[in-house]
Amino acid sequence: MPLLQVENLSKTFDEPAKLFGSEQFYAVKDVSFTLNRKETLAIIGKNGSGKSNIASAMFDLVSHLTDNESNLSKDNYLNANSSDKYASFIFEFEFSDKYKNTKSVIYEYQKDERATLISENLKIDNQTIVDYKLGQPFFTSLSGAENLNKNINPAQNLSAIKYIYSNTSLDKRNVVNSIFVKFIEFVNHILYFRSVFKGNNFTGYKNGMDNIEQDIIVKNNLKNFEKFLRDFELDFELVKVRQLNKSTIGIKMEKKVLPFFDIVSTGTLSLTFFYYWWQIIKENQIPLLFIDEFDCSYHFSLSEKIVQKLKELPDTQVILTTHNTNLLSNTIIRPDCGFIIDGKKITSLNHLTEKELREAHNLEKLYQAGHFNG
Repeated sequence: MPLLQVENLSKTFDEPAKLFGSEQFYAVKDVSFTLNRKETLAIIGKNGSGKSNIASAMFDLVSHLTDNESNLSKDNYLNANSSDKYASFIFEFEFSDKYKNTKSVIYEYQKDERATLISENLKIDNQTIVDYKLGQPFFTSLSGAENLNKNINPAQNLSAIKYIYSNTSLDKRNVVNSIFVKFIEFVNHILYFRSVFKGNNFTGYKNGMDNIEQDIIVKNNLKNFEKFLRDFELDFELVKVRQLNKSTIGIKMEKKVLPFFDIVSTGTLSLTFFYYWWQIIKENQIPLLFIDEFDCSYHFSLSEKIVQKLKELPDTQVILTTHNTNLLSNTIIRPDCGFIIDGKKITSLNHLTEKELREAHNLEKLYQAGHFNG
């Protein structure tokens, strides 16, 4: 049973085409893929092919269903040049109830160009559980939510689903209630981040990001961080440097101690950013992890080690985006888990060629020779 299935995902922007007009530019169009439980999926594509826009669309629901960080898109380009008044989203999930029966959850909503939530509808096994339209009382059939005030102030831009979850104590012995809670908890625990050491490049799981240097020091993780770097063949002797108002991380050299964050390479900074999230990921249940440009500034051997480390996660579905064709290897990513995106579609390697892909095949050479051109 797939835990994640994306079908016909499209995202558009308005691109100037001529002096007195414009045309619709698809960042991604009709993108579909399936990711099974515990799998690691790699999306490989050129710059501007739509890799980051897949994440932007997939993680949009974090912005209104949770209080977690949501900064994938500071500007809103919903339906920039579409005749549709609103942008529509449809998510479909599958969860197991206490009897191990599979229950489908279909969540649909609409937003306008200001990212205002216009409507939302939640179905469990094709039965409407929550229905809301902006400016009207919402409907819910959830047991335990009968006495809630059904009127939401339109100025609050509040999800009825989030409102119900936050203001009721639902009896999870009720099957429908338990699936509703599982759905919300799933969305609350998904995580996206860009493997670039700059700003708050993440969405989901938590609200606000710690200072990474201080987080390592306060949690007494300096030696653990040193070992982590050594596992990736970066041999530093790290020390805590006490200053007037705070402590910092230094690299002990033969004659002096140098400030770690001032002298290390961009690749090492990106790896430090990954270390911060790795501590959170391995200690918490993250059902879906999306790392955009995960190997930015990494040497190929380091990228491969990152993939192998992520594949150790027992219950996390991982999506990685990259430009690195070196990862097209049967020993790293299976052909059915490696996808090529070209801005119009995303297709697994084994569906892009008539060849029967075997372990001995050099997938990168096949890609460079044009065997995966569809």
